Amino acid sequence: MKRFLHILLLAVLLLPCACQQSDPTETGEKGLPYYANLFAFNIMNSFYLWVDEVSEGMSDWTYGVDPVEKVESIRYKDKNGNLVDRWTRALPDYHSFLSSLTGENLSYGFDFSLYYADAAKQKVCMVVNYTYTSSPAAKAGIHRGHVILSLDGVELTADNYASLLQEKFYGSQSVLLGFSTGKSLTLKAEQMYENPVQTTRTLTVNGKNIGYLHFTNFTMEAARDLEHTFRTFKENGIEELVLDLRYNGGGYTVTSAVLASMIAPPKEVAAGSIFNREVFNAKMAEEYADESTTPFAPEFHINSGRDSYSVYPGEVNPGIKKLWVITTKETASASEALICGLKPYMDVTLVGGQTYGKFCGGYLIQSQNWYTSLAKQKDNDVDCDKAIELTKDWGIYVISSRYTDRDGVTLSMPDGIPADFEAKDNPLDGTQLGDPAETMFAAVLALSSGKPLSTKAATLAGSPEPLPHTLPAGYGVRVNNPVPW
Repeated sequence: MKRFLHILLLAVLLLPCACQQSDPTETGEKGLPYYANLFAFNIMNSFYLWVDEVSEGMSDWTYGVDPVEKVESIRYKDKNGNLVDRWTRALPDYHSFLSSLTGENLSYGFDFSLYYADAAKQKVCMVVNYTYTSSPAAKAGIHRGHVILSLDGVELTADNYASLLQEKFYGSQSVLLGFSTGKSLTLKAEQMYENPVQTTRTLTVNGKNIGYLHFTNFTMEAARDLEHTFRTFKENGIEELVLDLRYNGGGYTVTSAVLASMIAPPKEVAAGSIFNREVFNAKMAEEYADESTTPFAPEFHINSGRDSYSVYPGEVNPGIKKLWVITTKETASASEALICGLKPYMDVTLVGGQTYGKFCGGYLIQSQNWYTSLAKQKDNDVDCDKAIELTKDWGIYVISSRYTDRDGVTLSMPDGIPADFEAKDNPLDGTQLGDPAETMFAAVLALSSGKPLSTKAATLAGSPEPLPHTLPAGYGVRVNNPVPW
């Protein structure tokens, strides 16, 4: 309960770390590369989950190199040279990375996936998955199923889509969208909170009350909206819940624990049973020996940095008998930990596709905070004032732990959690999320009713072919969430 600021995707660490200072033989003026590397080295040396496995790369760390490239080169690989740690990274723009998780973004307000637009796989299109309420996209009438072929008059192709998205979409505050209908419109980005509690509803199928929740991000601020949603679910007497995590790439541990405590059997919540465990490196394991478990709880106190409040999962838990989870390759991190932690306690069935495989969590640490803490240590000989000024925009996201269920099992390692029943996402099926006729939701309802999957739900003839996630680091297929961290 003490470390609920730790998140499966990242965490903000404001306290002094147990750092090891290392000053290699660099001569001359110590500039930005030196201080960014000094910071990154010490964080990796203290917190990195695989610090022992990458000792060779740590030992030859020199501080005149590009810190982004150096951290990337050190990341843990398996014995065959395959990259295991796809997430640790030095961050020249810490604040943008952080805002992508808080839900507070300069945003157009819609989420999309990339698909090939022709049989030759030369053309690419953006297909809208959903829009956020009151966003610029929603106000403009954009919704799930709309197809975008061009940005600022330039057609998306297999050769240019990555750079075009970076320049015209992520890197701008206004964009001209060209749609497959031949229409176009200019969209202006707004600073907004992208509420991850998207679509909720209760429906009765064959005399059984079923709740539906489309949830997109485990932000801190989501806890209150989740509490309201589950209060309604409880009042409506739902027996089963369809939790749609198909586009949810993760978030804060505390929000995952809050949601889990609203879903788990009430007796386990009241008893404070173990929801998740964490596995650290040897140094961290000793330091956090008493804090390596996260329990279910009937009450949580949330401090998001902007607001403090309490939520009460024990009061709104409806005591459901069955959990259905809609999953895809974009279901990652805290979403996977939620599934993993709940499975030992209840009937959980996955419908859709195999999840992403983000089986570990980490810390997001700002360089300024680290150097401020370092300055308070009496044996410190670093020019911390200079370091703070030079690295004010820098941070690091470092993988620090692997999560497990109560029994030490990590279901998503190494490549994700397989679906129990396969069904492909099809944003072109003519329905909106939460509609009982929507492809993946319809598949769940059929299974809940004991029926075989329909041809539409199972094979999706005519659905578009997804573009493989082969974008370079720094680009992405998700608005304001470049890659599954």
